[in-house]
Amino acid sequence: MSIVAYLKAAIVIPLFYFLVLPKILAVLPKKAQFLAKCIIVLIATLIMSVAGCFISIACALVNKRYIINYVVSRFFGILAAGPCGVTYKVVGEEKLENYPAIVVCNHQSSMDMMVLGAVFPKHCVVMAKKELLYFPFLGVFMKLSNAIFIDRKNHKKAIESTTQAVADMKKHNSGIWIFPEGTRSRLDKADLLPFKKGAFHLAIQAQLPILPIISEGYSHIYDSSKRSFPGGELEIRVLDPIPTTGLTADDVNDLMEKTRNLMLKHLKEMDRQSTSSPVTSPAVAIKAETKPTEDAAVAGKTTATATQDEAAVKKRRTLKD
Repeated sequence: MSIVAYLKAAIVIPLFYFLVLPKILAVLPKKAQFLAKCIIVLIATLIMSVAGCFISIACALVNKRYIINYVVSRFFGILAAGPCGVTYKVVGEEKLENYPAIVVCNHQSSMDMMVLGAVFPKHCVVMAKKELLYFPFLGVFMKLSNAIFIDRKNHKKAIESTTQAVADMKKHNSGIWIFPEGTRSRLDKADLLPFKKGAFHLAIQAQLPILPIISEGYSHIYDSSKRSFPGGELEIRVLDPIPTTGLTADDVNDLMEKTRNLMLKHLKEMDRQSTSSPVTSPAVAIKAETKPTEDAAVAGKTTATATQDEAAVKKRRTLKD
């Protein structure tokens, strides 16, 4: 292929992917749309896992390893969300500059990768279960990007990993992203699973603030149980950091509960907003205003009919007498 052909492809493919493909997907039948968009997300994941390895190497060469996750997650957010019709409304994004910190976020499904794509901070690494290390390409990328792997089945190794994590955070002035629920909630209502203590032990041990991030329930955007993936706007809130200065191990439970209660409050608030009734349209309003008048007319007609019937009965009784 000539240089001109490569240039044409470099222009045409992105235009098709971000402008034409979303319109095609939008008119597909529900199940076909769900399958097509899930395939797109999977392909985007594979592409960014491979690309992430090269980005990781490049960043490591210039001593910028702690922006790897930021760069890759933001690119993934664009690559996956664009054709799937997902947009973001991020409230409090300026608070992502409150760093370093222990970032905690609710964990709903595998689509939380799109949440990372919208708000993942700079100078932050991911804490994840050890099993992800063995995923093709993804495991290599996460290893290169300084991800912290926790062996949940081995308490001693888990403690060693968190101790090393604290040392790394202090050395590189970085933070850690953790899903404190520990697993995907998959809840059909605005709620959170019980939190695990690891993130809060880390925060107190490192004397770093907790930075809560809460994503609204997104079943209106993606619902695997109903094979539905219509897309839409996803609201994400970055809350005020919760300081841990002066706290000790005895304060872990209180810190955990305070954080969970705050996140749950915002989650339920967002749920109420998304499920509130829409503004009544003018046509419906006119109908609503007209209906009482119509009802009154019907009621008046019914009363008049009843009066006439009563008079007829009295007349018959009089003739009979």
